[in-house]
Parts: sequence; C-alpha cells; structure tokens
Amino acid sequence: MTERPAFTHHDAAGALTVAESVIAPLYEATHTDVLRNPFYSTQRFLERLAGYTKRNGFELVIAHHQDQPIGLSFGQPLPADTRWWDGLRTPVPAELTTENGARTFALNELMVHPDWQRRGIAKTLHDELLTHRPEQRATLLVRADNTAARTAYHHWGWQPIGKLQPYPDAPVYDALVLDLTST
Repeated sequence: MTERPAFTHHDAAGALTVAESVIAPLYEATHTDVLRNPFYSTQRFLERLAGYTKRNGFELVIAHHQDQPIGLSFGQPLPADTRWWDGLRTPVPAELTTENGARTFALNELMVHPDWQRRGIAKTLHDELLTHRPEQRATLLVRADNTAARTAYHHWGWQPIGKLQPYPDAPVYDALVLDLTST
C-alpha cells in the first residue's frame, strides 16, 4: 500500500455502535477458515467483544481506505484481578503473571480484510494501537496454526511465554508478550 490508511479511535461505547456494521463483517472476512467451530462463531466473538468493552481502558482502532473499513485492532489493560493468565499451561514465574491494573495491555484482536493483507496495514494498526499505551508491556494470544501472524509478531518483537487456553472450549494458543517501554 503506497498510502497510509486513515485511523479512527473508539472507546467501548463507540466500539459497540460499530460492532454489527464494521467489526463483525471484518471478523467474518478474516476468520472464514474457523467460523464453523462454535468457539469462533460470530455470535461467540460478539459476546467476547461485549465482555472486553466492559473493562476500563478498552480501545478500538479502525483502519479506513476511502471511508471503507479495511482492518481493526482492539484491546484493554488487564485489571489486577484478571483471569487472563488462568489458562496458562506452561509453568512460568509468578512475577510474569502478576498484574496491577496498569502493567499489561491485552491486544485482543488484530485483523485486516483479506483484500488488504500483505500491504503493511496490520503493522500500522498494531503500532497505532500500542505506541501511545502507558502500560509496560502488551500480551496477546495467537493460534498455533496461524503461521503468518506468528511470523509477523516475531518480527515485531513479541516474545513467546507459553501455551494458554483462555476458555474451556477454546483452543490452546501461544501466549506472547511485548515490552512497550522500549518502543
């Protein structure tokens, strides 16, 4: 892509107003390979989104090209009483999973419409969401079979910390962290 996309930033209320018109269609376009799995259904995704938006500090960034949404990224800070790390299947030092409400930003989703992939948009969305964050680090979960995403995250400086299953019916993901103090 020769031109940088335009970005809009939304808080939780703003995200909910575009959940059906922007977020769900982008989700469906980017998850066609797994939508038949009940965990990845659009309905379950929207339920998870509704839960994320209830957390303080939720932020959504949408990338646009000529007023057309082409990608998005969202997340929120992990609260001190977070259950984010409860599904960790890899032993890690306790200090790695200790949260205080301001330490870690959870990047829940990063998606770019297939027609716009491989043009650097994912990286610009990633940076647009994370560059200004006050937290010390960020975390995300990535499917083990999503080689393209895993490769990109590695190139962007994310480090693996282990395997994590966030819900009993969810797959086991690779949990990654990124130091935000050096970016």
